[in-house]
Amino acid sequence: MQYKNLNSNERIEAVKLLYSNALSGIGVSALVSFVLVFAFDLTNKTTKQEKIIWLFFMLVILAIRLIDVIYFNYTKGVNHQFNANNFLKRFSVGCIATAISWSCYALWFHKSSSIVEITTTIAILSAFAGGSANLLSGSRFTSVCYSIILLMPYSLVLSLSDNYYQYILGFLGITFSAIMVASSYKSATFTQTAIKLRNQNRKLLNEMESKVEKRTEEIYRLSNTDPLTNLLNRTAFLKVANKQLADHPEEKLALLFVDLDGFKQINDSMGHKVGDQVLKEIAERLTNVCTRHLYKCRWGGDEFLILTTYEDQQDLFNFAKKVIKSISAEHERYKYQSWVSATIGIALFPEHEADMGALIRSADLAMYHQKRTAKGCVNIYNNDLKRQQEREQLLSQQLAMAIKNNGLRLVFQPIVDSKTTKVTSFESLLRWQLNGEAIFPDEFIAIAEQYNLITELGLWVIEQACAQACTFKNVQPPIAVSVNVSVIQLQDPDFVTKVVNIVNQYHVKPENLHLEITESVFAEDKLTFLAAVKELQKQGFCISIDDFGTGYSSLSSMLDIGVDIVKIDKSFIQNMDKRGLSIIHAIVQMASTLDFIVVAEGVETLEQANVLKEIGVSHLQGYYFSKPMEQHFVESYLNEQNKLCS
Repeated sequence: MQYKNLNSNERIEAVKLLYSNALSGIGVSALVSFVLVFAFDLTNKTTKQEKIIWLFFMLVILAIRLIDVIYFNYTKGVNHQFNANNFLKRFSVGCIATAISWSCYALWFHKSSSIVEITTTIAILSAFAGGSANLLSGSRFTSVCYSIILLMPYSLVLSLSDNYYQYILGFLGITFSAIMVASSYKSATFTQTAIKLRNQNRKLLNEMESKVEKRTEEIYRLSNTDPLTNLLNRTAFLKVANKQLADHPEEKLALLFVDLDGFKQINDSMGHKVGDQVLKEIAERLTNVCTRHLYKCRWGGDEFLILTTYEDQQDLFNFAKKVIKSISAEHERYKYQSWVSATIGIALFPEHEADMGALIRSADLAMYHQKRTAKGCVNIYNNDLKRQQEREQLLSQQLAMAIKNNGLRLVFQPIVDSKTTKVTSFESLLRWQLNGEAIFPDEFIAIAEQYNLITELGLWVIEQACAQACTFKNVQPPIAVSVNVSVIQLQDPDFVTKVVNIVNQYHVKPENLHLEITESVFAEDKLTFLAAVKELQKQGFCISIDDFGTGYSSLSSMLDIGVDIVKIDKSFIQNMDKRGLSIIHAIVQMASTLDFIVVAEGVETLEQANVLKEIGVSHLQGYYFSKPMEQHFVESYLNEQNKLCS
């Protein structure tokens, strides 16, 4: 009843407090019992026998209480959530029985006690009552009852005595008893409040720890997993994969580089929300397929990595095909949609590479090589790819140095007016000679893009082109210089500012610098480059579409951009006797409607030049007029052309 405001955990704490003080109380009670029985004169045999009988009963009570304490400690060790009410009842009965025994001693032997024994008895009972206020504070009922039973009856008897001394002792005992009751009540109330507060604080602390633990788990999840697919992200994958390699240097491991085929078309045709859903479903499929494998990661975009053990290459090859089959399976939500597949490149540890970074690059190279050959298949890294990788790494290092040290050069091919054959502009083409070997642009431009050198290289080309354009300042009509610009450059938020700074540095008018964009940029997200193109046109630069007709043709995209020049790819010029002529006719008609200039590339014969002029192509470019020439020949070529045209 004294625990009605305490919950079960708080009751357990209170009972533990009572029993923690029990041994000292039992020990002191036993010792004082012997002192009271044997310390005073026992010449009266009847009194002596009665005291020994009392001592026996007191020791029995104390022994029972001791057994109860031992049982409690055992139960507490076995079961932390024991029944507190049962132990409290036993403890209270034991304490009250002890108090009754003390009270009976004082009352029974009062008449035979000397004044010294009476004084000693009342002092001992008062001491016990005083001690109980703290020792029994775990139970308000037990503490108060113990003080009253222990001291109050004997004090009342003494206060009714005719002996003045006994009367004073009785009065003091009653007063002290009342004080101890109040003190016990207050002490017990304070203790229960403290227990309640401590448990509330513990509960609050547990809740805080739980929240911190959940928050820690959430932070770990956010920092180590990809938010879309819940697979490991790059940072976490590299951490666990590198540890795996370090801890198991002799274990046969394989790194699978999984690249989705056709995913971009999903994004373009059905939107990014559907694309995200596809990535989620593919991640789930990878998880289902890779049940016995080590780590999975979304490397970025539509690329995934799998680190796995394997028995032999055939086992590994079969697993990779199983991954492709799972990814390629039809998705129920979009049954009408032609779905994605995957191409996989594999590198082996430690056979191919000894660290994770090199493994990823090797598997990536194997994947791209397979993608160029046949998509939807598996390719394992080999020595030929290794030699190719070593060459790419060497070229990337040398290219970085060449850009820094002006180790590249521009050559220039003229673009002429089809009617007058007078030069109207030059296309600048990049050339690189390394240790006597001519490195073709198709090779080193791809390397520049792969190794993040294309932005620096592109700005170098623009700067060199502007330097050449400076030499045409006094030529009338003005001659422009065109340069090729990659999608990566257009994605640079500072690209427009950088180009404007360069033309200002060389005092070149923007309209005399033509920026050629390959038609493949239309396959990218237009939003990534449209703003840059619009800003360039606003600054006065002329925008040209190169290799028109071979890439991702989009009339609507051309309308959005508002191109100034369209360059017809040379493949149509070389096939004018077939369907090429019809396509050229269509482009010329578009030009008259949309108001852009048409340039025909790859003109190699007089016959081609005449046909194109008759069709209405306004500008021509090709070997018939000139091959790309070194910079120091440009001026003499222009002088020669002016003589022929005059």
